[in-house]
Amino acid sequence: MENNITLEAIAEKIKAAGSILLFMHRRPDGDTTGSAYAIKYAFPDKEIYCLCADDIPSRLQFISRAPYESCPDGFSPELVVAVDAASRGLLGRFGEGVIDIKIDHHGTSEDYADYNYTDPAAAATGEIIYKILKLCGVMTPASANALYSAISSDTGGFRYSNTTSGTLRIAAELCEAGADMAECSHALFESRTQAEVRALSAVYANIRYFEDGGVAVVNLTNEIKKRYNITDDDVGEISAVPREIEGVELAVTIRQLQSSPDRYKISMRSGRGVNVDELCGLFGGGGHAKAAGAEISAPNPLQAERAVLKHAVEAYRKGDR
Repeated sequence: MENNITLEAIAEKIKAAGSILLFMHRRPDGDTTGSAYAIKYAFPDKEIYCLCADDIPSRLQFISRAPYESCPDGFSPELVVAVDAASRGLLGRFGEGVIDIKIDHHGTSEDYADYNYTDPAAAATGEIIYKILKLCGVMTPASANALYSAISSDTGGFRYSNTTSGTLRIAAELCEAGADMAECSHALFESRTQAEVRALSAVYANIRYFEDGGVAVVNLTNEIKKRYNITDDDVGEISAVPREIEGVELAVTIRQLQSSPDRYKISMRSGRGVNVDELCGLFGGGGHAKAAGAEISAPNPLQAERAVLKHAVEAYRKGDR
């Protein structure tokens, strides 16, 4: 991971391009969605499209204004930018072509574009995009709203330890630029569909504890999802729930994918002493020290859990508490 372009140079390239294609990572979250659409909304006179291999979930459509976006056949952008995608594989089918610029904040980010810029100290990619748009001298209320949502999403409403004084200053400036703090907070943290409520019920009903309550594991199999009438989209934001339980320092959520039953998405959240970025790295994944993920293959949910739990317990026991 090595930056071979400056923020100033990125700003110049964005300003110079008349047409831009923006790629978000698969299973989009608030950061990748807000970062991409902030650029789009900042330049209403440019031809800009934001594409993702998966639909934008309903809770984030206050940013995207639609579940998905497409571009015209034959569209040939002057600039292709990937935001918040730590690896080419996270772009899905859109990762097969040329990427001019990658902008990211993950500590395990790969250099897959012609120009790569990563700032692991940034709480969210939205912080980096804010600095780029400031260098461009543009900021619309819609862009400010998208960026506030991006940063708030990746900081848990400014509650997580990645929140810095600089993060809060940027958030304040975004509010001054037109971001609706109340709308963003409600959409991100206070609004759930009935299916998402059922997903929460499934999580609470299936939590199991290890290491005297220090490790919590939820294994959401397809059978459980069928029982609760929920889909993979409905369980997208439940990873942090087990970590909220008193005494839990390491939360592990395992989700069997409905589209590929032999594949399992692993999400981990930690408190003190366990670096889940390193832990998920054992399975080819990564993310941040306190929030990371991976995908593994296994013949059944039990074997998937055993494979993950073995390393999770070892990491917990080695942790500094």
